[in-house]
Amino acid sequence: MRSTAVNLSKKTLKHGGKSGVLPEVRPIFKRNPILPPLEQESAKEANIEQGYAEGVPVPKRKGFKITRQPKKAEVVPVEQRLKKILEYNAPPQNMNELSPKERWEAQKKQIRMEHLKDAYLTESKRIEKLELLKAQKIEADAKLAEEQVYEESEATKLTLPTIDSYLKGSLMRHRTPEEKAIVEEQRILNRKTMELQVKEAKANELLELYHAAENFITTPEELDAAITDAFENKIGRFESSERLAEDKLFGYFTSFSDSRANERLVRDVVFGEINGKPGLATVTDTLSGETEKYSRAAESKLNNRS
Repeated sequence: MRSTAVNLSKKTLKHGGKSGVLPEVRPIFKRNPILPPLEQESAKEANIEQGYAEGVPVPKRKGFKITRQPKKAEVVPVEQRLKKILEYNAPPQNMNELSPKERWEAQKKQIRMEHLKDAYLTESKRIEKLELLKAQKIEADAKLAEEQVYEESEATKLTLPTIDSYLKGSLMRHRTPEEKAIVEEQRILNRKTMELQVKEAKANELLELYHAAENFITTPEELDAAITDAFENKIGRFESSERLAEDKLFGYFTSFSDSRANERLVRDVVFGEINGKPGLATVTDTLSGETEKYSRAAESKLNNRS
């Protein structure tokens, strides 16, 4: 069935009428948390009545044990998870006795385990940072609530402010030293980011000019060779180019050359190249020695595993 405006609107209404909304990221630690809940959250959950009341029969389900009170999820640290997974997927002791195919499968399995370990540790650091920010926000909200309660005390209610008291104070709240420092750091970061983008654009243009300089004619001998090549050796190519230009003017041009140009552009973007030649990232890594460093590290790992 062809999608109509009505069907599209129905699909996007649950996302606020916006299309192209990505789904929520699936959590890595879904069943068991890696950190215990905060004290404020535990106290808040303790005041909430959950479960089945006394006298109400607990439902039964085959293969599941349903309790009257919900059980709290067991906290499993990241180190314990990794220890269990790595022990279960430990490499075989007799690597040299395996066949080449089995050895390659074992090496791929170890690479996957290393990536899984890095992902677990990165996610645990992110969750710890989020928990710290959440605790700070809870403390700030509690402090703000205490200040509001103090302002709404009986003495404040009995003493009504006057217009003069409002005019004496400042209309806008001044920033604290911490806020000023954050704003200044953000300005420095934005300025350096813009300077870096300008320098990268100039470097890309210079690299494009360097690659294009291969076809420049700089000597009379090169000029003579180019004229001879164009008018004597490549007459057929010149005539075909002339026909292609006429086809473009009169609307008979096919999309074959456009598809080849688009394919070349996509390849340049994916591999970070410029017209099929090394791009800025490749040149930077080569000059800084990162490429040589990665190649040596890969060779040493392969030699150690073999």
